Amino acid sequence: MPWQQSILQGTSAYYSELAVKGVLRPAWADFVSRLPTTGLSDHLDSKLNALAKQIRDNGITYNVYADHAQGTSRPWSLDLLPFIIDQADWAVLQTGIAQRARLLNAMMADVYSKRELLSKGLLPADLVFGHSGYLPQMQGTEPPNKVWLHMVAFDLGRSPDGKWWVITHRMQAPSGLGYALENRLSISRSFTRGFREMHIQHLAGFYRDYIDGIRRLSPKGENARIALLTPGPYNETYFEHTYLARYLGISLVEGSDLTVRNNNVFLKTVNGLEPIDGLIRRTDDQWLDPLELREDSQLGVPGLLQAIRTGGVVMANMPGAGWLESPAIHGFMPGLGQHYLQEDLLLPSVPSWWCGESPAWAQASERLNNLVIKSTGPNRRGRTMDSIMGSELDEIEKRAWLSKISQRPSQYTLQELIPLSRVPIWTGAGGIEERAMMLRLFAVTDGQGNYTVMPGGLTRVAGDQHGIVSMQKGGTSLDTWVRSGEPVERTTNLKEKLQAKDLQALRRPVSSRAAEHLFWLGRYTERASFSLRLLLRAQLLLNEEEYLDTTTLGLLHELCGKQGLSTEFDPAEPLTQDELEANILERLWYKTGLDEPAAVGLAGQLNGLANVAGQLRERLSSGHWRLLNDCAKVLIEPEWVRFQRSLPTASLEQVQLYLLAMHGEQSDHMTRDNGWRFLQLGRQLERLCGACDCLLSLTSMPGRAGEHGLALAIALADSTITYRSRYQHRFEWLPTLDLLIFDEDAPYAIRRILYKLDIVIDRLPGDTSQIRQLFNSVYRNGDMPDGLSLEGLQPPFPADTGRKLRVWLQELLDTAYKVSDLVGAQYFRLAELPDQVIQGR
Repeated sequence: MPWQQSILQGTSAYYSELAVKGVLRPAWADFVSRLPTTGLSDHLDSKLNALAKQIRDNGITYNVYADHAQGTSRPWSLDLLPFIIDQADWAVLQTGIAQRARLLNAMMADVYSKRELLSKGLLPADLVFGHSGYLPQMQGTEPPNKVWLHMVAFDLGRSPDGKWWVITHRMQAPSGLGYALENRLSISRSFTRGFREMHIQHLAGFYRDYIDGIRRLSPKGENARIALLTPGPYNETYFEHTYLARYLGISLVEGSDLTVRNNNVFLKTVNGLEPIDGLIRRTDDQWLDPLELREDSQLGVPGLLQAIRTGGVVMANMPGAGWLESPAIHGFMPGLGQHYLQEDLLLPSVPSWWCGESPAWAQASERLNNLVIKSTGPNRRGRTMDSIMGSELDEIEKRAWLSKISQRPSQYTLQELIPLSRVPIWTGAGGIEERAMMLRLFAVTDGQGNYTVMPGGLTRVAGDQHGIVSMQKGGTSLDTWVRSGEPVERTTNLKEKLQAKDLQALRRPVSSRAAEHLFWLGRYTERASFSLRLLLRAQLLLNEEEYLDTTTLGLLHELCGKQGLSTEFDPAEPLTQDELEANILERLWYKTGLDEPAAVGLAGQLNGLANVAGQLRERLSSGHWRLLNDCAKVLIEPEWVRFQRSLPTASLEQVQLYLLAMHGEQSDHMTRDNGWRFLQLGRQLERLCGACDCLLSLTSMPGRAGEHGLALAIALADSTITYRSRYQHRFEWLPTLDLLIFDEDAPYAIRRILYKLDIVIDRLPGDTSQIRQLFNSVYRNGDMPDGLSLEGLQPPFPADTGRKLRVWLQELLDTAYKVSDLVGAQYFRLAELPDQVIQGR
């Protein structure tokens, strides 16, 4: 059995969470007893593979800035085996964490009001005022019920004697709540029997308590509108921001989505400004408000601090807690606990020495080998140095560090090096390894002075047997199981019963930013589809045994040039067939080399599609997101492409399948709210541009409307099968115009596109009179301009009719661009408008 390998031999160097003296600990023995007795390795391997696939399919990611091999985004790392905490351990952890959260909140309230901890010498003033996390702008502020910290995270480690130690506090924007939930959903499904029969506590009630606690602090109570403020998709934990917002049923917003009016915070939506009563922030203090903090911040909201101070919005957590994250605070926590709570701390802090105190520095400097060197706080740029292990320094390095610390002792803190406990992970192929682990636990306020601790947490594990516990350095995570002595309540995050008055309030508003990204999601999807049809048709034409006539070749080149699939067409210097094919092939692939140019052509369009989708994680289904991600990777240049001389059929057909599936997701599987309408508006405008561009190129030079040219135009309108089944004839001018312009049922016919645009514009929110007036200049009740009819365009028709057709096509194309600009000005740049409608006040 895997559990009987050498790891069960035990060692006094660290605490084994799995076994003691070769015997499984009770919780693990209970877990193992519910696993198959035969074929266990294969059983766990198959579950591990299924888990990895689920993480990839669901797009669960963690951005790693230093990982050049995999790029900035990689799949979230989750091991198959859980970390199990028994009832006795949990009783100590739960009470100790709630106690610490109350203490830290009391310290925050004191520092920004009476400052007793400073006047009584309980904490050196330098540790508060000398820390960049202290915000003088918050002095004198009194939040509702004196709750400064709505959610606190604690990192704990277990020493070889089995004792838990608090290593760090996290208050500004602690991560892990979303990942802990995703870990639970994934692992509980892998071991359903063990999860159920071992009475593992559920997490849903904790998340409900989190939101309820914030609502209690708002004057609107249960009707308060809460949003999650994220720095955006380039943040390392952006996935969990989107995941958490979706699970909690609140809006995910960026700083640019919000504006402050009369000390109240509003969300810019396509319906106007809607009030926001509470913000769960995942943005650090320094970036929150460019008016009062970092003026170069693009992540914050001008005036936000004033809104917080005056009670215009409940901010979870309140700004100004950064100084509590300093490792130097830990050395003073026992005395602070006695002062504020009249209690001894149940969970001790890791022994810490602030070098700004001469006696502490003198004592700690004598035993640097057993200590960790940490910065007391961030530097002026907000960066904190990596921890330095004294045991890894040679004599020269040790003397250099002692000299460096002695020159500016207050900037450094020394902490005891605790050999972290080891937890088992499943490495595959029948292997178990024990790795160093740290446990992150979370506590949330009930809004009335008490704290609830999540019955679980985020367990992080070192990337190898000798590594540092860090997700940025290749670590992995575990689901954290807390056992209960009795059957657990199957609680849910849902309300017991919704009332009619609840329904409208629970509809998710469409922010201006989300509407803009959905609009461009539609445009990029349609543009990529048009480009793909053009490339597939080009492949057929260019691979024919006989060379194309120069007229058709010029038409193909001009259309490819308009889409960025080739260089622009120059009638004075036309390319040969071989030159055009090489030109298209060169622009087809997305090149990954650092010195290569950015993606162009179809690869660029797919890349743009994936990028804009990255801004919409909370609005896209996991299937839609997976299609977008996978599609963008198809055209990454393979090694063999340099030797290829023709367009790759298999790659283009694979992209075609992805795009067809995406069209299905956007047309059939998305809620028909305002966001969907903007997506459809983008698609139809792009479709109109493609249709007009095609017909303008087709009619721009004599001879282009031959059989090859007409077949190309029909293929670009995705109507080849319709044409052949309806007319059963070779490609001719009049039936082609019927399908491309006049047919009210063909999805790519201009008349049908205009009809769809008319419907979408009619259902856009707010005042659409300007957009309607502009659109009505080219379309009203389906009427065509005088002289433009099938009969009027039947050959031979006068030259004046041909000019009128081209003028009308150009007018349609120009109107499409103007409508796009007008929609952007009215809906996507809401804050720039002088008059704004405020909803709900």
